[in-house]
Amino acid sequence: MLESITLDQSEVSAEIDAYIHHVCFGKQGVFEYGEQLRCEIVNNNLLKIYDGLFINQGRFNRIVPGTYEEIKIANGVVDSTRYDLIVSHFETDGINETHDIRVIQGDDEGNIPSLQTGDTFNGATVNELLLYTIKLDGINIESVTKGFDTISQLKKYMSVVSKGDGYVEVEFDTD
Repeated sequence: MLESITLDQSEVSAEIDAYIHHVCFGKQGVFEYGEQLRCEIVNNNLLKIYDGLFINQGRFNRIVPGTYEEIKIANGVVDSTRYDLIVSHFETDGINETHDIRVIQGDDEGNIPSLQTGDTFNGATVNELLLYTIKLDGINIESVTKGFDTISQLKKYMSVVSKGDGYVEVEFDTD
């Protein structure tokens, strides 16, 4: 079935909006904006994720500038290694959508937990975008490793050339 998609005088659903963003950016990740979801360790059970803009399956999300999200993790266990994942969790039933940042807790055997990934444009109901991997050595956080791609601003890849006759030409740098 052919569907005309316009941005004026019609209703654009969240799913259609996501298709447009997904096609334009071609990937998911964190944009060069704000603090780019910088992660700060507060203590062995609390982290802060600072402001930024990110995209998960074409859906934009942000942590408001000047704010942060508190991420609580469970206590580690003495003499064990555990990996926890901090993810952007997106879920849809085809009509309703939910987004949150959550922790996927690993086991005390040092196994890295699995992400739920799927193409929500083709029937999958969940997609998780890895933000950070947290390594606990015993009860202490040993490291926080970024797991997302950074998406550069489009202006870094294009230049606008005025042709002098009222027309503008956009050139893309593909290097």
